[in-house]
Amino acid sequence: MKHPNQSNSIKHFIKKVSTLSYVVFCLSLLATPVRAQDTMKDANSVVTDARTEILCKSMTQSVEKESRTITILNRKGLEDAAFYCGCDMFRSLQKFSGEIINASGQTVRKIKKSDLQKSEYSSSLTTDDYFYYYECNYPSFPFTVKYEWEMKCNNGLIGYSTFVPQTSFNQGVEKAAYRIELPAGQGCRYRELNTQGKGIEAKESTGPEGQQVIEVTAHRLSPILREPFGPSSAELFPRVYFAPSAFKYDKSEGDLSTWQKYGEWQYQLLDGRDQLTDPFRAKLHELTAHCSTDREKVKAVYDYLAKTTRYVSIQLGIGGLQPIAAADVCRTGFGDCKGLSNYTRAMLKELGIPSTYTVISTTNERLLPDFSSANQMNHVILQVPLPQDTLWLECTNPQLPFGYVHQGIAGHDALLIEPEGGRIHRLPTYPDSLNTQCIVAEVTLSPTAEAKISVNEVSRLFQYEDEAGIVYLQPNKQKDRIRADINLSQADILNLQIKECKETAPSITFDYSVNSNQYGHKTGNRLFVPANIFRKGFSVPSVTKRTYPIHINYGYSDTDSIRIRLPEGYAIEGLPKPIDVTGKFGSFHSSVEVKDKEIHIVHRLFMPKGIYAPDEYEAFIGFRKLVAGQYGGKIILKKE
Repeated sequence: MKHPNQSNSIKHFIKKVSTLSYVVFCLSLLATPVRAQDTMKDANSVVTDARTEILCKSMTQSVEKESRTITILNRKGLEDAAFYCGCDMFRSLQKFSGEIINASGQTVRKIKKSDLQKSEYSSSLTTDDYFYYYECNYPSFPFTVKYEWEMKCNNGLIGYSTFVPQTSFNQGVEKAAYRIELPAGQGCRYRELNTQGKGIEAKESTGPEGQQVIEVTAHRLSPILREPFGPSSAELFPRVYFAPSAFKYDKSEGDLSTWQKYGEWQYQLLDGRDQLTDPFRAKLHELTAHCSTDREKVKAVYDYLAKTTRYVSIQLGIGGLQPIAAADVCRTGFGDCKGLSNYTRAMLKELGIPSTYTVISTTNERLLPDFSSANQMNHVILQVPLPQDTLWLECTNPQLPFGYVHQGIAGHDALLIEPEGGRIHRLPTYPDSLNTQCIVAEVTLSPTAEAKISVNEVSRLFQYEDEAGIVYLQPNKQKDRIRADINLSQADILNLQIKECKETAPSITFDYSVNSNQYGHKTGNRLFVPANIFRKGFSVPSVTKRTYPIHINYGYSDTDSIRIRLPEGYAIEGLPKPIDVTGKFGSFHSSVEVKDKEIHIVHRLFMPKGIYAPDEYEAFIGFRKLVAGQYGGKIILKKE
C-alpha cells in the first residue's frame, strides 16, 4: 500500500544554509561549550539548519520549499549526508541545488539536479513512483552538505509532509523550522508526538486574508542514542503530523476528520470493484463443492489464491489507495495487497461468506485514535468473521499458513473498512509461551575432542516464521544457515531434512547431523567440552547508564535437551551447576544429570514480551548474564 504525500518521512528532510552560517556555527561550538555539548555530544551528525515551507494554493495544489544543512562529524554519520526525494503523479521535483563544504568552510563541490540519480521500481512493479537520490561520499571529516529543493504537488492532497527534525540516532539539531499556510476555509489538523521537553514549539495563527498558518520550530536538540533493547525510532524521534480534514485526491473527495469518515471514503473506493465473470463464478462453486463448512471454503479460496496469483505493486495515481478490480486480478493473475485482498473478498462474497477489507501498518503497532491520517497505514489484509473463529488472511503472501497471524500484523491496530465507515480494531496475537523452539541433540565424543551430533529442532509460531525462509534457499545455503547458528568453529552439516507443517499453529522441523573435528578443546589430559552449542546468538549488552525503558518486543520459549556420551577413558571432573530462576524478566531452568556414561543437560528459557523501567536495566542484564553463563558453560573431562 502506498504512503501518499510523504516526501518528508525519515530520509526526506534535507535542507540548506549559507557558507557564512556554517562558519558561524563552527565558531559557536568553540565559543559556547554548553550549547556544543547539547547538540554535539555523542553525535555523528548535526543538523545546523533545516526549513520546510508549504504553501497550499488549493485542496489539490501546493508548493513545498525545502532546505537542509547538515554537518557530518565522522564516518558513522555519512548516511545522513544523502539526499532522497520521492515523486509520483502527485509530486514532482521542480528545483534542486546542493554543495559540499569542507572543514575550512570552502565549497569543494556543487551539486546540480543533473547529478542526482533517478530510480524507479523494478519492471515487475506497476507504479508511477520514482526517486531522486544523491549519495554523498566526501572522504574527509568533518564536512557540511547543504541541499535546497522545491516540490510541486498537483492532482490532490490527502496528506502533508511530516516535521521530523531528527532523522537518525546520534544526530543533533541546532535549529529546524516548518511552516504550512492554507487558504481560508481549508483546514489542517496537526498532532505532536515525542516533543515534550525537547525545545519544540508549535503555534497556529490566522493570516491577513484568513489563511490558516501553522509553524513549528525546534532548537538545540540533543542526539538520541540507540540503546540495547530500547524503544524504536518511531517511539523516540520527535515529529509533528499534519493532515487535512476535507480533501480532494485524484478527482475523488473525502473527509479525514475522523477514522469513521476516512473509512467511508475508503469504502467508496471499493464500490463496483468486486465483480467477477460468470464463468469464474461457476468455477468458484465447483472449486468449493466438496467443502462442508465455510472455513473449508475460505481455505479452498486461500489455496487457490496461492496457486494462481503473484504479488505486483500497483501504485498508479489513486491506485496507491484503491484496489485494482477483482476481475482484472482474476484475468492477469497479479495484484498488490489491495488488489489481492479485494479479489479474495469478491470470491468469498460469491460464496456467501462476508469479509472486511482491512487497512493496517506492518511497522507501527498503534494507530493514533484521535488523529486520523492516510499515512499511518501501509498494508491491506482481509478479515473473515466466521461464527466460531475470525480469520485474518494475508492475501499478499498466501504461502503463509492458512489462519496464521504473522509478526508484521499480530497485535497491531487496524482500520476495518465497513459500510458505516472506518473502525479501529486490534488484531490478536499469540501467547509468548507458544512461540517455542525445542532442540534435542545427541553428542558422541571421541578422546581427541571430535564429535558426531544428531539434532532434531522444532520451531513453532513466531519462531517458525523466523526459520521458515530456509525452505526457499539452495541446499548449500540451507546448511550455511544452520551452521551459522551453531557455536562450533568447525562443523559439517550432513543429512539435513526439513519438514514444514502449515497448520493454523505452524511449525518447521530440522533433522540433521553434524561432524566436528573440534568440539571444545583438549589441554593435556583434560577435555573442555561446551554444554550447549545451539544458543550462539543470545546476547548480553554491556551495562551502561540507561535513559529509556527496556523493550522486549518478542516473547518466546526455548527448550534444549542435550545428551553427551563420554569418550572412552575419560571421567567427569567438573560440571555446570544447575539453577532455577524465575523473575519479572522471565524464567530459566538448567539441570545437569549423569547417567552411566552420559551427561544429560536441559536448558529451558522463557522470555516474555514486556516493557520495564530504565532503573531495572542492571537487573535485566544480570538475568541475561546468568542465562548466557549457562549456555556457555563448560564440562571438564579428565583422562583416567
